[in-house]
Amino acid sequence: MVKQMFEVRDKQMIDALLERVEYGTLAVSYKDEPYAVPLNFVYINDVIYFHGALRNKKMKMLKQNPKVSFSVVKNYALIASFFSTTEGLACPATQFFKSVSIRGHAQVIETREEKAMVFEALMKKLQPEGGYRPFSEDAYDQALRTTAVVKIVPTSLQCKFKFGQHLTSERFEMIQSFLKERHTKVDQETLEMMNILRGTVGHV
Repeated sequence: MVKQMFEVRDKQMIDALLERVEYGTLAVSYKDEPYAVPLNFVYINDVIYFHGALRNKKMKMLKQNPKVSFSVVKNYALIASFFSTTEGLACPATQFFKSVSIRGHAQVIETREEKAMVFEALMKKLQPEGGYRPFSEDAYDQALRTTAVVKIVPTSLQCKFKFGQHLTSERFEMIQSFLKERHTKVDQETLEMMNILRGTVGHV
């Protein structure tokens, strides 16, 4: 019941998270060797794209086994144990978050057009103020030829938002009170998400 309460299936909310988070963690494996690496990515038309060197450990493993998982997390407020209990126990300490976990198949992109589209999207995401020449120019030809671009086509996706939806009204309101008192930027963002998600599931 609690796990289901954290699960989010609203595509607009999932897309918004994947479009804004700057990096995720790619997990690959070959034979008995697991390997995970954080990397910048871009999300276009329900597909994850990332880039890197043409020849490295990651690319060698993907060539042997294209099955991957990819996860992103956006952290929100740290919730101290005493925010929601007066019993002095450490157990209630936690952190609120949004996360997406994807399983899928990795495919290496070969065409200049698709590579250019990915780099254009990455620049718009990471450097929205502009200040660079468009990737349609031939000045980028060499860089595009010598850089690997990979897309992950999802076979499954799970999204979780944890913002105290499972808590009793008393504990939920205690946490809100402490967050209002601490009053950092992330606390304010957390309060906003708590109210939005509480409204979607009702009070416990």
